[in-house]
Amino acid sequence: MEGKTHIVGGLAAGIIYITAAGDVAHEGLFFASCIAGALLPDICHPNSIIGRKLSFLSFLVNKTFGHRTFTHSLIFMLMLTLLFMYTSFPGDMEWGILVGVFSHLLLDALTKEGIQLLWPLHIRVRAPFHIKTGGMLEHGFLAVLTLLIAYYGYQFYF
Repeated sequence: MEGKTHIVGGLAAGIIYITAAGDVAHEGLFFASCIAGALLPDICHPNSIIGRKLSFLSFLVNKTFGHRTFTHSLIFMLMLTLLFMYTSFPGDMEWGILVGVFSHLLLDALTKEGIQLLWPLHIRVRAPFHIKTGGMLEHGFLAVLTLLIAYYGYQFYF
């Protein structure tokens, strides 16, 4: 998936989280963290939004692990969770990042390439149907997610 789809997907996942789990104390921080989390797994791709911003780190992660492996796995999610348990990030930030990363993994699992969710096992996990990155179906999916965000945003704030 493209970066813009991950951003919108992270926001949509944040709305779903708030709808299911209740309010968050700092919505701005939570949604900004959803966006950051939605972009974070692509640190392994030097041409991604985050990869271009943190090029040296992206190069190191890519050369060490490759694309859609470690940063697209349950181990990565577990490591983030452990990091948050032993640091003092604000709770809304922690949950936002985790929700964003989860949305990223879910969206990339919809592509033909899939993800190595069980990394270091070389098993690709993907949906039985595929969305081509940058294709018409992804753009349609992006439009639906955008409408979802607009609808819930309107319902929530007005």
